[in-house]
Amino acid sequence: MNRISAPIRTLLLLILLISSIIIPAMGQGPATIYFADARESPGKVYSSAASGSESVYFARPSGNIYTFSFHPFVPEKLYYVNANDNKIFLATKTAAGVWSSTDQAVYTHSTYIRDLEYYPTSTGELQVYFSESSGARADGQIYLLSGGAAVPYYTVRLSDVDGYWAGYFIHDSEGNLYLSSGNRVPASIYRVSGGTVSKIYTSGTAPIAGMAYRDGSIYYANWGSEIHRLDLSTLTDAVVRSQPGHTWISDVAIRSPGAVTGALADASGITVPGMGKQVIGKTAQGFSKNPIDQLNPQPEPPGPKYY
Repeated sequence: MNRISAPIRTLLLLILLISSIIIPAMGQGPATIYFADARESPGKVYSSAASGSESVYFARPSGNIYTFSFHPFVPEKLYYVNANDNKIFLATKTAAGVWSSTDQAVYTHSTYIRDLEYYPTSTGELQVYFSESSGARADGQIYLLSGGAAVPYYTVRLSDVDGYWAGYFIHDSEGNLYLSSGNRVPASIYRVSGGTVSKIYTSGTAPIAGMAYRDGSIYYANWGSEIHRLDLSTLTDAVVRSQPGHTWISDVAIRSPGAVTGALADASGITVPGMGKQVIGKTAQGFSKNPIDQLNPQPEPPGPKYY
């Protein structure tokens, strides 16, 4: 009877052990996760499969991409931000599958924009939020774009977030707000609810940058080469993507399961001159002509649930 030598047995056991650690971690989460690497210029948004294989989903013509957000119902509209710029840009994909070739600035702020979120409410409204921050120098601010103006939505006090906030935030499906420290170690995630800020998780080994929420979990970029999943019920942190070759993964996104193409009740989009009729996702009445800062032309902005 053939016997396996001790060195070979040891090697096989080591391979099985590594597989048991890596394969389940890489298989968790949605089939496709999107991410940006803030170091790259021109900036790109990548798609990453469960295996970790990646491809370029979108590339802007020049400048970095720190954070980005898909239109919740029309994935062919991608909004993105360079954290060292004061503009929100839009890219659109035509029916032929071609992205717009120039940066389309759809909103200009008075100072740097750090993060943005395109959020669908439970009542079907679409709300756009963005943040400004200065790290450890001063309190930060999250704004709601409403009626053509940036309305202060929530003030992030440094005393509530251990003295540092890089501007990253996300809402869950119930409208609760989460903040992450950004590019520092240790880094934490904070939950804002009922007027109270609670630290729910801390990583002592890597930063916690841009976040995405899906099905009771927060997915976050670690400002390195990994994307993590934090289960909010157990606070278990697992690596769900490892992207060798990237060193500043700054944001992640998961496309909405309700994203569709074709006629929509309300796409709340932006017309791109010369492309409006070609852009996938137009409404039954035609492509919306509201700019991004007029998606919710209400006389009063909705009150935050935690004020």
